[in-house]
Amino acid sequence: MLEEVKRLASTDHLTGTNNRRSFMKRAEIEFDRLERYGGELYLMMLDIDHFKNINDTYGHNVGDVVLKEFVSCCISTLRTSDVFSRVGGEEFAALLIHGSVKDAQMVAERLRKSVENMEVRAGQHVVKLTVSIGLAVVSKKSNVETILKRADKCLYQAKAEGRNRVVSYCTESE
Repeated sequence: MLEEVKRLASTDHLTGTNNRRSFMKRAEIEFDRLERYGGELYLMMLDIDHFKNINDTYGHNVGDVVLKEFVSCCISTLRTSDVFSRVGGEEFAALLIHGSVKDAQMVAERLRKSVENMEVRAGQHVVKLTVSIGLAVVSKKSNVETILKRADKCLYQAKAEGRNRVVSYCTESE
């Protein structure tokens, strides 16, 4: 029973993926590991483009199916070493563990394309969607909140530039 309570406390109830609390805990562990041993670590913020329109057009039940299918697509596209979580509404985060900047950008772009190619079938509806992604490099001595803000800034830049894109370099004013 204790294991079930732990699972429920760390899992998003709708999508079954990690929740924000679980993500923050794992991010702290990975940031500490980076500080201690070095290596590479990247953080992606993802936001489903125009998700409100999906809910308004098809209803929240279809929106729920879209969220579940989106999570499934992301998990199957990301590497097994990566950490994926729902951090709120239609916003998600991923920690890309290991690899280079080029690898992280390729993972983010592969994920963007996978989402763009999705067709979510919910009853008689077929929903197409896209995702905007902000990608930030985690450096030694950085903290989770700072990097989340940086990735979020890149995400909003991706949205401002027309959505359905990855932005990995944005100014670091915090």
